[in-house]
Amino acid sequence: MEKILIDATARTPKFDFDPDQRRLILSGESYPEDPPKFFAEPLTKVREFLKLKHEGVVHFSFQMTYFNSSSAKVIMDLFSALEESATEGNDVLIEWHHADDDDNMRELGEEFSEELVKARFQLLTFT
Repeated sequence: MEKILIDATARTPKFDFDPDQRRLILSGESYPEDPPKFFAEPLTKVREFLKLKHEGVVHFSFQMTYFNSSSAKVIMDLFSALEESATEGNDVLIEWHHADDDDNMRELGEEFSEELVKARFQLLTFT
């Protein structure tokens, strides 16, 4: 499986997926005109990856500063895939980064984490 690197734009996040390192980083802002279309191809690859058994931690680092409600749906679908992977036996770690003074993003992370049972979740502040 190949790496996927999509650089951030003013409306789309950086999408950095390295299957060899078992790592996905989403960073920046997400309010593309059509989030499902933007995320469709890269997330298909991530879902394929998550269905496999992995030795070592599968690490998802969420470093978003803003996302709209359409992007939230896509992110929730990703969380579901991460949780399913953890349920199937993978060691999944989700890090939700937020600015120290961004209560909204912190609260969103807390809400997303409530859906997780098997995947590990850490709420962290940007340094």
